[in-house]
Amino acid sequence: MNIWKGFAAAVVAVPLISAGTYAHAQDQSKTLVVAVPSDPVGLEPGGNKAEPVGSEIILNVFDTLVAWTSPEFKQLEGRLATNWTISADGKEFTFKLRDGVKFQDGTPFDAAAVKFSLERTKATNSYVKATFDLIKDIAVVSPTEVKITLSAAYPAFLSILAQPQSAIVSPAAVQKFGDKFAANPVGTGPFVFKGAQADTNVVLEANPDYFRGAPKLSKIIYRVIPDASTRRLELESGGVDIVQQQGQLSAIAAEDIEALKKNKNIKILETSSQIIRQLEFNNSKKDGPFANVKVRQAITHAIDYDGLLNGVFGGTAERVYGPLTTNSWAFNPKMKELAPKYDPALAKKLLAEAKVDPSSLDLKLYSFQGPLWGAVATFVQANLADIGINATIQQTEFPALRALQTSGQFDVALDGRQPWYNDPGAHITIGYLSSLANTAMTFRMPEDKVLDDLILKAQQTSDLVD
Repeated sequence: MNIWKGFAAAVVAVPLISAGTYAHAQDQSKTLVVAVPSDPVGLEPGGNKAEPVGSEIILNVFDTLVAWTSPEFKQLEGRLATNWTISADGKEFTFKLRDGVKFQDGTPFDAAAVKFSLERTKATNSYVKATFDLIKDIAVVSPTEVKITLSAAYPAFLSILAQPQSAIVSPAAVQKFGDKFAANPVGTGPFVFKGAQADTNVVLEANPDYFRGAPKLSKIIYRVIPDASTRRLELESGGVDIVQQQGQLSAIAAEDIEALKKNKNIKILETSSQIIRQLEFNNSKKDGPFANVKVRQAITHAIDYDGLLNGVFGGTAERVYGPLTTNSWAFNPKMKELAPKYDPALAKKLLAEAKVDPSSLDLKLYSFQGPLWGAVATFVQANLADIGINATIQQTEFPALRALQTSGQFDVALDGRQPWYNDPGAHITIGYLSSLANTAMTFRMPEDKVLDDLILKAQQTSDLVD
């Protein structure tokens, strides 16, 4: 959900440069002020792990080879690439590149920069391991042509190249700034990174030499406003133009949404999405409680899903019945029948069958910060208490929780998954491939070769029926 004051619609984590945004911005101000709850992180492709606002900044400062067309984002178009061909076996992608494009530091964009950027991200960013590991070779054919060879066919590969982690960086800037590049990102995008102050703001300024034309916004300021009620007041008073999320379920407290809908100067955008919020178990500890499938099943039956959706979310969220949302083209309606039902008695029975005393499970329940995350955590905590499990809530910021997940130092966590492309692999490959258990992007899956083989086979299959 995005909440705007007097601006046209845009989608979370895409560049704020649509025609609608331009028109409204010109009428009101050439500076767009966006309220975010915490410091944006992951401001460059080599380190970004799908942090929402950091990803949005990347797509303003950098460009990708291909990009989704706005406003519906259903088709891919060339961005730094003008066109491309795909070999018959689906393993070779050859791109013709735009000539004459320059990075914001004045150095030329070319095929060598593409090779440098994608190889760098493959080496440094664990978030894209599942897909970037498919890249076998990147060959510079000429300054304006590059060929990417995969180890296996992957029909969704073009979609991968449209995500923020695939953005093209300035090799000269990386060499100049080294490990400080994230604080000095340089791309070819419509906005230039001008600086960031911790707990205060991130400032972007228009790139007058942008190859697609200079933006009509002169500046974007991301203001860090941790308190949800303060964000609302700033929105109503005109101190900010947009309230944006950063790992939160809602940027404004749920109880304030209805009141804001009555304000004719505020536009609240609500739409069905493929963003998933879930309870994740740390399954990777062989001696941990969640190594036993019956314990995991017990907790799934302990959650009052309808009560959560109607009570905490007030009907603004929908049930997810498995790894895919109901609006995914790959969703199987039979999942509605197979999904766990709220049944505390069955949950207790499963714990007994697992020979686990629920009072022995003293868990830390992690979640992101924010009032709605806190409300969800409290609801889940109460559900667990109903079957005898004690859970202590630990709310933490986005980067801190990701670090705990990467190291495996957590019990259970309320987390989210935001796909960057409309393919089931965006959820299933990243979420369930056990070989990625140390990347913070899976559910810390125990090793399961059969499941891994099925996921990898599906990843390489272009036939929708299969």
